[in-house]
Amino acid sequence: MRVRPKGHLCPVCLREAHGGMCRRHGQWRAHQLLTTADRRRSAREEWQPYEPAPHACPRCLGDVAEVRGGFTCIDHGHDSDPHGPYRVDQLLGPTAQRESATQRSRLQRRAQARRAATPSLSLQLPDPARVTRILLSATVIAGTLAYLVR
Repeated sequence: MRVRPKGHLCPVCLREAHGGMCRRHGQWRAHQLLTTADRRRSAREEWQPYEPAPHACPRCLGDVAEVRGGFTCIDHGHDSDPHGPYRVDQLLGPTAQRESATQRSRLQRRAQARRAATPSLSLQLPDPARVTRILLSATVIAGTLAYLVR
């Protein structure tokens, strides 16, 4: 049996849900809660404008499909950490989806601002062909000057 990572964040407000209980949104099942990987993925995606569906996966707000055991996420149902299966009452409705998309959009904007504020440490190396030409030219000039001085 595969051990699945336990989530710890409320799927609507993305805040800590101790023991599956969010102060604002109530009790959640362990498989509905977002993991740290879900939160990082949310920070990389674009969330506005968001059009809610009748039902959505609580972890990624993706589309769901009906399977034998309930509903499973179409986008992440086959991953190493699948989203689902969920019962119909465990899926997010349109209002919760809008609120969650707003929170995820804020998270995404903060992550973008953080990336923009940190300086990039990429090293800009000069073109090797140009460096070779410059070194060759400098060598020829130095050799010519050395010959003329003698």
